[in-house]
Amino acid sequence: MDLHAQLATRLLRDHPDEAARVLEDLDAASAAAVLAEAEPECAGNVLRRIALHARPGILRALTPERLGAIVAELDLDIAAQLLRRLPPETQRVVCGHLSERETRLIGALLRFPEHSAGALMDPDVLSLPVDLSVKEAIARIREHPESVRYNLYVTDAEHRLVGALNLRELLLAQPQVPLRSIMNEATHRVGAHAGRDQIARHPGWQDVHALPVVDERGIYVGTIRYRTLRRIEHELHGRGGEGAATVLALGDLFATGAASLLAAITEIGGREDGDKHGA
Repeated sequence: MDLHAQLATRLLRDHPDEAARVLEDLDAASAAAVLAEAEPECAGNVLRRIALHARPGILRALTPERLGAIVAELDLDIAAQLLRRLPPETQRVVCGHLSERETRLIGALLRFPEHSAGALMDPDVLSLPVDLSVKEAIARIREHPESVRYNLYVTDAEHRLVGALNLRELLLAQPQVPLRSIMNEATHRVGAHAGRDQIARHPGWQDVHALPVVDERGIYVGTIRYRTLRRIEHELHGRGGEGAATVLALGDLFATGAASLLAAITEIGGREDGDKHGA
């Protein structure tokens, strides 16, 4: 990696918001070239901050292999949001560079309209049948540790949401007790087609740190996590929010200088590439 690429990568990592704004003003090919030089996690962190209108061109300018590596580092709902901007054939090519599990989970999110609860949820939170004993539930958790969160959801034979409990409650219960006797009634839930405003205003956030998502039949399909709520609030109040606007008003000179430097690096790099091709 040459000096220009090293500097650009450092700025992408340390100032992702400023970097996103600079890349939005570049042509898609140039912006994609900068992201292609960065580590996938770093590139993804910037790409998800780029304005919606600028994303499609940048996504199309990245190779499917590179885009697959970036998407694999993102939260599932952000990955699905990006893939929506691509034609179905390109989606399939990119998903070919993901694991079978990642492809399946992203597909679950793409079933629902953009910005709906179903598109923003974590679709991989473990649910447990209501008739399991505590001992059987713990065994199920050990079989699927990658899907375990602090909150667990209980479903009936038709996979409808009927209850909730947390790991502590489960571990402290007697092994032979059925889940139905220790679960709490699932009074808080959000419909899969609910919009961001409905999610953000849901009264359940006063009592819980995650909201189960159900479809129109009451079937449990995933969970809106608290960190997703915070991101929704951030998006609804505009990029950066009031707090970030205050910071800029006070003059974050270093960040502003970083943005200018990234633009200059990109311009220099593009000029040198042109000189090489013209030589």
